Amino acid sequence: MKKAVIFDMDGVLIDSEYAYFLRRMKFFDSIGIEPGTRNFTDFIGLSDSMIWEKLIIDDKNKRERLREEYKKYREINKINFKKVMNKSVKYIIKNLRDKNIKVAIASSSEKKEILRMMNECEITEYIDFVISGEECTESKPNPEIYIKSIEALNILPKEALAIEDSTLGIASAVSAGLEVVGVKQKDYDLDQSKATYTISDLDEIIKYL
Repeated sequence: MKKAVIFDMDGVLIDSEYAYFLRRMKFFDSIGIEPGTRNFTDFIGLSDSMIWEKLIIDDKNKRERLREEYKKYREINKINFKKVMNKSVKYIIKNLRDKNIKVAIASSSEKKEILRMMNECEITEYIDFVISGEECTESKPNPEIYIKSIEALNILPKEALAIEDSTLGIASAVSAGLEVVGVKQKDYDLDQSKATYTISDLDEIIKYL
């Protein structure tokens, strides 16, 4: 039996990736600037800084200026996390806690967005540890975020199960020595070949504990 399950947020706990993508594209439309790419899958699993390197490719000053403008736009146009929450999340997390298995979130998203999601989706009381990409020097696929997670949970890598969807997230957890469950997406395909297991619904993770 595993001692902890570490969840990615976007694409796992919440089906938010496409909502984020549409909001970014609407922002660029509103200011009349063409982004570096409009390919949705180019952004999946990336940190905020990596996303902006794809949106504004060559001009660092322009990139930082627009990134700051977008933060204001984002505050006005917030994602309703409760509407995009995976329907199985509460059941799974409660089930894990009933089994005395620790629950953590390791996400490339900003810390305040992770905490807002937890609050809106009413799962804060079930989460033992949270870490964001902001608290790491390196982004996924570097294993840093998972190494810090298992250290904080005071467990060994083999005692944790990571739940990811993106290629970079899976690679990060594998590099840290964790077994990884890749959650398949209904609307798009991702390379999850490095995952230890793959599932179509979060309910299925119980059998891999």
